[in-house]
Amino acid sequence: MEGLRRPVGRQSANVYWRRRLVVVLGVILLVVVAWFLIFSPSGDGTDLPAAESSQSPEATTSAAADASRACGVDDVTITVAAHDSSYAAGTLPVFDATITHTGSSACLLTTGGADSELLIMSGSDRIYSSADCPANSTITERDLLLSEGASESFQVTWDRQRSAEGSCDPVNATPGAGTYKATLTLQGISAEPATFALAE
Repeated sequence: MEGLRRPVGRQSANVYWRRRLVVVLGVILLVVVAWFLIFSPSGDGTDLPAAESSQSPEATTSAAADASRACGVDDVTITVAAHDSSYAAGTLPVFDATITHTGSSACLLTTGGADSELLIMSGSDRIYSSADCPANSTITERDLLLSEGASESFQVTWDRQRSAEGSCDPVNATPGAGTYKATLTLQGISAEPATFALAE
């Protein structure tokens, strides 16, 4: 014990005490580092899920923002086809519509509303438009949340009557036999016209 309190050697006692202090501090530092590696929240990787979860609110917010975005022409493709190529007298034409999401993020599409329309033409003759009297439109209004690769299908019927622009009053002129084209527009996005025929 006396040798510890009063070091013997060619160096002064202060030198020996400094060396011992350095050794003691080094041991303490090693203990602190070891404790940190063993008990630190990220030392054994157990906190990784928490780190991931801390980012998830941002990801969720981003997804919600995409989901509330209205679909545009770059997000969806709309196709329409006549259910039958020809319709006999008294038979209402039915059209099969399909909406396919082709974009990279989710978006909303409303099938009804002011910017949706079923338009029937015969050459340059405007026969019918569901926009003339939205209250009588046969396009069922639905809000569709579309994600990547999603597809929705439904049918639209034409009552085989003429309509007058901006009026719900009936037009006393029944479309006759011939070839017609139906164009479906949903939320401002139009499909290629579908050709069909009316028979007597």
